Amino acid sequence: MSKPYPPIYYSDYLQLDRLLNSQAPKSAEYGKPAHEETLFIIVHQVYELWFKQIIHELSSVVHMFAHDYIDEKNLGVAVARLVRVTEIQKLLVDQLRVLETMTPLDFLEFRDYLLPASGFQSVQFRLIENLLGMQPEQRLLYNKAAYYAQVSPDHQTVLRDSEQRDSLFGLVQRWLERT
Repeated sequence: MSKPYPPIYYSDYLQLDRLLNSQAPKSAEYGKPAHEETLFIIVHQVYELWFKQIIHELSSVVHMFAHDYIDEKNLGVAVARLVRVTEIQKLLVDQLRVLETMTPLDFLEFRDYLLPASGFQSVQFRLIENLLGMQPEQRLLYNKAAYYAQVSPDHQTVLRDSEQRDSLFGLVQRWLERT
């Protein structure tokens, strides 16, 4: 019996060549390879992959609550997806323990090559905050500037646009008021 779809190879499906070759330590570029920099890159790339999944889950729940009528079957789906987000967050916290196996001196071996880059510039993290309902007036200034001032102009646009969209908090609040 033939299958309706052509066969696919595991490595091709997951784009492993691309994924596993996406670590480019800056210290090596400058002729001073720091062993711990690969760990640092991978941990942060994994964070960003999980952030992508969190955004995927939250966006689907936001979409469910964006309508005046919410099918009760969707409530169970929404709860399941939010439970998934909670489990991912637990993984993210546990992942810090792996990063903590790097000493401060290990980090300083390559930190100067990364300036001024910072995890504060994670656009996806900021998108998650906005999806959940963080308001601009609730944010602290960073270097006396708005949080989005630290990212590229294209990413500033993405973040500013996300502030204007409905948040999960706002949509659930409206749903509760209607209920």
